[in-house]
This record gives sequence, C-alpha cells and structure tokens, in this order.
Amino acid sequence: MTRIKRCWRPQGRFLREFARTCSVSAACRAAGLARRTVYNWREADADFRNRWEAARERGVGRLHDEAMHRATVGDDVPVWHDGRIVGHEPVPDNGVLWRLLQALQAETYGPRAAELRAKRERDAEMTRRLDAADKRIAVYEAELRAQAARSREKSDDAG
Repeated sequence: MTRIKRCWRPQGRFLREFARTCSVSAACRAAGLARRTVYNWREADADFRNRWEAARERGVGRLHDEAMHRATVGDDVPVWHDGRIVGHEPVPDNGVLWRLLQALQAETYGPRAAELRAKRERDAEMTRRLDAADKRIAVYEAELRAQAARSREKSDDAG
C-alpha cells in the first residue's frame, strides 16, 4: 500500500469545515484538497477516520439544530408598510417542519404512515382472530376430554 503523506494543517482545515458544513466537497475546497485525498486518509488512518466521524456528527448536529430553528422559529422576513420595510418578523418554515416530522416520526407523518397504520390494524385483527380461535380450540379440547372421560366411565361400567 502506498504511504500517505500526513499534512496535519490541511486535515485540520478540512475537518473544521466538514464539521461546519457537513459537506466533503465544501471542506475539500476550503482546505485545498482533492476529495480522493481525504477519502484515502480516512481509509488508511484510524485516527483521521475517528476525527472525521466526530466532525460529521458535529455537522449533522448543526444541521439538525438549524432545521429545528427554521421549522419552529423561522427566518426573519421583512414587514412592509406603505412601500417601506418597517421591521422584520420570524416566519417558521412549514415545509421544513413537515419534513422533520416525517423523518423523526415516520410511523405517524412519513409517506408510509397510512400503510403502517393499515398494517397495525391488520395485525390487531389477526390477533383478535387468533385469540378467538384459541378460545374455540380450548372449548373443543375440553369437550373432547369430557367425552373421553364419559367413554372411559361407560367402558369401566360395562367391564
């Protein structure tokens, strides 16, 4: 395997930008590195791979925080009056909110929510049917035991 030259300063720049943007391409541009270089580092160097994962987790956390902010607080939009901006007010982004709900609560809001509800209903119906069948089987088995006992009594009386 080819030995990879370790350039700590570019790695640090890459990892800082990667944590900020969660984008390998943007981080490579900021650090002046080729994508293949950082992927080679990640493959060959366990320490770099661990720092990469930590940076990615920080980046994903930042993206999550930003999405939550946009969904709940929103971005400031200008308030116009008589053709002039008189202030700004935050407007939540319902699209982001909906996508967050779909991602975080897929069973309720996801594209397959209706399908999942129908499956739960089918499963519940099947459970009810199986329980009813179990009760019928128990009654039938009790009747068979009683019939067998009566048959034994008759054979004992006859014998």
